[in-house]
Amino acid sequence: MADDLLSQQPLALMTAPRPSLNRGVIGANTEALLWLERFCRPEQPMAFAKTRQGGPGQGGGLEAASLYLWGPPGSGKSFWTQAWAQASAACHYVDLQDSDEALAFIQLFDQARAKTWLLDNLHKAVESERLEATLFKLFVRSAETHERLVVTADRPPLQSLLRREDLRTRLGQGLIFELQELSDSEKLQALRNRAFELGWMNQPSRPDYDSLFRFMLERLPRGLDRLTALMDAADSRALALKKPIGLNLIRSLMEGPIKNASA
Repeated sequence: MADDLLSQQPLALMTAPRPSLNRGVIGANTEALLWLERFCRPEQPMAFAKTRQGGPGQGGGLEAASLYLWGPPGSGKSFWTQAWAQASAACHYVDLQDSDEALAFIQLFDQARAKTWLLDNLHKAVESERLEATLFKLFVRSAETHERLVVTADRPPLQSLLRREDLRTRLGQGLIFELQELSDSEKLQALRNRAFELGWMNQPSRPDYDSLFRFMLERLPRGLDRLTALMDAADSRALALKKPIGLNLIRSLMEGPIKNASA
């Protein structure tokens, strides 16, 4: 019965694997993600990626109080901030598009402290004057408490739809990076990495399932969260049916509501 329910679950509702640093693919975002690591654990040597000459791992401290990461859907803003929230006890993650999380952030702000705030989906803050006011108070307070801010949004700070000019100005005074969406080859490698984690192959560089992955990239919503969720569902179904992972199995999971999932 559980397996039948799994086969009918829409792709958009499948639970993606929890974001983690070892599952991420950096792509063209090396410098931005080095700075994100620096904000999330400034007291430790850079371990997430190799530092470059003059990069954030070369200095003694942070050069800005805030880091602003922006980009289109699928560029990894939520993935990387959630992954760091899992990896570092110093980080406190708030999804501003979740009304309950945003309300809790506003209500508990005066008592709450974090070494680093990871504020995801800032563009949703335009829906709340109270939220904008709280964000501005956090900027002001951080000058005394040395709390650090990492903010993500869908556009640069000066182009944001925030009502408060003073908040846009503060955001524009920190470090700003545009996150680039992964290329097709980088997404292919991310799917290989997940296949390796699931035990489909013994090396993450092997091309054993590349034709299957290319089919998925061509026929399905291209967000890695949904594609890896489909891989996990396929893995569970293959184990239940004692069948190998292959195109027929993926097609069976794509039938019905799955094939109509939006991008």
